Amino acid sequence: MTDIRLSRPEEIPAQKRLWKTAFGDDDAFIDWFYDCRGPEAQVPVVLEDGAVVSMLTLLPHTLSLPDGGAASARYVYALATDPAARSKGYGRQLLRWTDTFLKEQGVDCLTIVPAEPSLFKFFATVDFTASFSTRKLELLKDMLEPLAEGDYAEPVEPADYNAIRNRLLEGVPAVHYPEQLIRLQQGMSTMSGGGLYRVVAGGTEGCAAAEYLEDGESVLFKELLLPSEQMGRGLAALEKRLPGRRCHVRTPAGWEGMKGSYLQPFAMLKWYDPGKEARWGAGTHGYMGLGFD
Repeated sequence: MTDIRLSRPEEIPAQKRLWKTAFGDDDAFIDWFYDCRGPEAQVPVVLEDGAVVSMLTLLPHTLSLPDGGAASARYVYALATDPAARSKGYGRQLLRWTDTFLKEQGVDCLTIVPAEPSLFKFFATVDFTASFSTRKLELLKDMLEPLAEGDYAEPVEPADYNAIRNRLLEGVPAVHYPEQLIRLQQGMSTMSGGGLYRVVAGGTEGCAAAEYLEDGESVLFKELLLPSEQMGRGLAALEKRLPGRRCHVRTPAGWEGMKGSYLQPFAMLKWYDPGKEARWGAGTHGYMGLGFD
């Protein structure tokens, strides 16, 4: 017998086993996620004869609208199905069940970050639209400009990072995360050797979330928030904290980027509230930033 419902607390060990089977993440990361996700996170599951075989996590966040308003949102994270139960349509069924559930809860919209480009097509079949992009840049560290006097980067805690982030994204159609999810990013960054940083360049304050990639020599700045004219100086300051050979940088799509940057689709959006969907606008491409990818 198959059933779809919200998971129960006693099923968390089964969820963690499924996560590890589906994604191969280590126990430290999985445990950190469950510690940081917060009490508002919800986990719909598919059960076969009482066993958890498919799941996703709904993470709360807020979406700022182009007109300055806000929409309540949930982020689909860690959509996973046991390999032995695949090709049965459980992922699609979970997403449809989630639509009904969130509409009943009065949530305005749902976001998702496809794990790979090919999945944009799949999620489009369940009514998601590509609505978030990032501006990307890849640089060798020897291409960075020298560190300027007075510029620096320093580690910050999640509350301070989020305060800087929210201020810099004021007026931008963007995802705003609760503090516990910034704490999740802090752990992801720290486990890789990176961290959350306050950046001061040219007298301007910004922030950056950095992770080392698996090669140990490349740094991914999952977001760098600084005015475009200060990004080069900001990266020079961050390089002193995060040495390596190469850096990959993501910034808001709507901001003017550094030379050589390019736009890339990042995340998708599904609306439940038609009025707020109209206020968002069909051509709007917002900024999701971290994504916890």
